[in-house]
Amino acid sequence: MSHSVEILSVGTELLLGNIANLDAQILSQGLSELGLNVFWHTVVGDNPQRAKEAVAIAKERADIIITTGGLGPTCDDLTKNVLAEAFGKELIFHEECAQRIRAYFQRIGREMTDNNLQQAMLPEGCTVLDNDWGTAPGCAFFAEGVHVIMLPGPPSECRPMFQYRARPYLLS
Repeated sequence: MSHSVEILSVGTELLLGNIANLDAQILSQGLSELGLNVFWHTVVGDNPQRAKEAVAIAKERADIIITTGGLGPTCDDLTKNVLAEAFGKELIFHEECAQRIRAYFQRIGREMTDNNLQQAMLPEGCTVLDNDWGTAPGCAFFAEGVHVIMLPGPPSECRPMFQYRARPYLLS
């Protein structure tokens, strides 16, 4: 069966041209190597309503949606919330993820603020994609005929997360 893939990159900094969307390039190359057809790249800013609209469109036309960005600890990191709502899933606190986040801050010798724990809130029933390159875990789930994979935005995290977490998920 042939799959149709949409890459949905979330971040106002991408729309403003402050940074290049390297994630879309990284993912397109990797997905092509897997024989998956990337038909759409969508970039949406950190706006809940526009993100909801972009997800609704992606749900209608793709059977694999891969998001980048919007998984961090700040108030404009809305990707998980929007995707969970779009697919009727509750966000659940994952203690194992919280422990990994705490350990990351301890390892780099920085004080962790409580807002970082929101990164441990993930859609119910998802497969957690551990992030050994940063704090925000990724996740994957299948719902309503669509595979959804959420990856962090920084390319230094997105690239290895795709290679070592999303790729094996897609091949399983």
